[in-house]
Amino acid sequence: MKNWLEYSENLLRLGESVGGVFSFMELSSLFNENSKITLHGIINKFIAAGMLKRYCREIYTLADFDYTVLSAKVRRNSYVSLASALAMHRLIGTESRFWVYCVVPAKAAEYTGTPNISYYKLSDDLFFGYESNPKGFLIATPEKAVIDTLYFYLRGKSFYFNVFGDVHYGLLDKNKFFEYLARYRNPKFRTFAERCFYEKF
Repeated sequence: MKNWLEYSENLLRLGESVGGVFSFMELSSLFNENSKITLHGIINKFIAAGMLKRYCREIYTLADFDYTVLSAKVRRNSYVSLASALAMHRLIGTESRFWVYCVVPAKAAEYTGTPNISYYKLSDDLFFGYESNPKGFLIATPEKAVIDTLYFYLRGKSFYFNVFGDVHYGLLDKNKFFEYLARYRNPKFRTFAERCFYEKF
């Protein structure tokens, strides 16, 4: 392939700054190629060589990549939350190595692969309480990650950890937790979350 060595070097160099995850458009810019047919041909050669792997439509990864960055590129209108954010904030002691949990204001979805990614749907008025991470993805604040977890637990979702005994509620900012909770209209949920915060059952 023309410029194979240059392409390879650029791919690895850019990979360091994008968490090892590329969109189709990023590869188009990297290889300076606007023809989709030609670009697919280049990408397929890198896949055959083992340098790239297709995760889903128009999303590709290097062998070493950041799972949370991947989740942000698969669904750009999402933020990392639930167990993934709880583990990153050290609010639970266990972490799922092969699963990323996110929240979206659109249709829920699940992607299987390495890793599996689950996108849980929240209404627009509850899509808040997240911040930007230097790696390029959004993540729930500790308080919102807990509230999201309790919210979906009460709606029938199950988790690999105990929401009553395994979450370190004492590490949360009390004022921020209840400021967030006040934005939820369901009194049953607010009461449930308050009990978890104060009593841990």
